[in-house]
Amino acid sequence: MILAIGGNSVLYFSLPAFFKACEKFGLEFDEIHCTGFSCIPAYFYLKTNSSNRSYAYTRTIYDETLKTFHFAYGFNFTNIIEQILALYKASKTLNGFKNQRTLIKYVTKYFPDEKITKKLKIHAFNLNTFNDEILEDDNLQDAMIKTLSFPIEYSPYNGFVSGSWVYGVPEGDFVILINKKFDVNLKNAIDYMVYSTYARTNEIMRKRFNNAKYKLKITTSSLNPFNLSTKLYEISEKYIGGIL
Repeated sequence: MILAIGGNSVLYFSLPAFFKACEKFGLEFDEIHCTGFSCIPAYFYLKTNSSNRSYAYTRTIYDETLKTFHFAYGFNFTNIIEQILALYKASKTLNGFKNQRTLIKYVTKYFPDEKITKKLKIHAFNLNTFNDEILEDDNLQDAMIKTLSFPIEYSPYNGFVSGSWVYGVPEGDFVILINKKFDVNLKNAIDYMVYSTYARTNEIMRKRFNNAKYKLKITTSSLNPFNLSTKLYEISEKYIGGIL
């Protein structure tokens, strides 16, 4: 079975709770497909073969993650508009408003220069071919930099950006989505342009979610993934127990 996980926010740091429920019922996956932030707990889980250790590692890097990513909580409509206008004035739209060295430093600090764990399939979007790609030929560090290169914030890394803001989630037999509630007040043409892009991504996510045989989705107002963990575990435990 293939597990596919979205990854547009640090709310996906709650994933060790899902893995803990899987451990309880002996549910294993042939492959875990991820993009964006979800690749972090997924990597730690497959590396350590332990939901508890995945939780501990993810918790350890949480504070620095918030400092490294301006859009750590996903789609922030107001802030995105402000950054687009600032980048437009500076004529550096694709280059991002943060130095790419910040992202590279973060990745190389927490992730070793090694081959990617066999079951882990890290996705990113290739701007040269306009295709989603599984980064099987990359080492772990390069793959993480590519999948964490969120548009507007960081410039593309070797032609790749995070797929989490393009198609939302890879395809899989079991799909997990964790979304943050937000309100949108559209006022002008730029607002509508940005929101239409978000809506397109959201539609792709919806279709892939609906096409999956098994699925879990949480929409929350919480900004703390570790507070969300209890709820995710309870929902996962009930759902997995019902399908096995």
